[in-house]
Amino acid sequence: MSLSAAVGAAEREGGPVRRHAQFTGGVLTVLGVLGVIPGITTDYDQMGLFRSGAQLFGVFTVSIVSSALLFLFGVTVLAFSGSVRQAHKNVVLHAGALIIMAVAGAGIVANSPNPVLPTDAASNWLYAVLGIFFLVGGWVSRRREIAEHGVF
Repeated sequence: MSLSAAVGAAEREGGPVRRHAQFTGGVLTVLGVLGVIPGITTDYDQMGLFRSGAQLFGVFTVSIVSSALLFLFGVTVLAFSGSVRQAHKNVVLHAGALIIMAVAGAGIVANSPNPVLPTDAASNWLYAVLGIFFLVGGWVSRRREIAEHGVF
């Protein structure tokens, strides 16, 4: 199989990288939407733009901005999962952004008098775990893509 045929097959079949990107985008989009649904988000009446008392599943503090960010991250990953390279770059970029949100939430934002994102330990851990999971998944799916199609 020629290189161009292998690349074409990977693009048509939606190999491991694209499937991982679609999964990542789906998870982020769903979390963003769930963050603004009363009932799933407890103390919904306390939700604010930046500061918030609302909690997703009664555990993770969410605000309008944090839910919008997760939703936009998810939609962006889904929108750019058309090619293998774009899908991989977007997953890595957004996984890195989640890790930055976790680190910022744990240190910088938590000590700020006007935080941009609501912070609590559970939300910071959620962002960190999702970011690491998506990065590792991106690495594994990239290796599988190379093994299956011989290209990336």
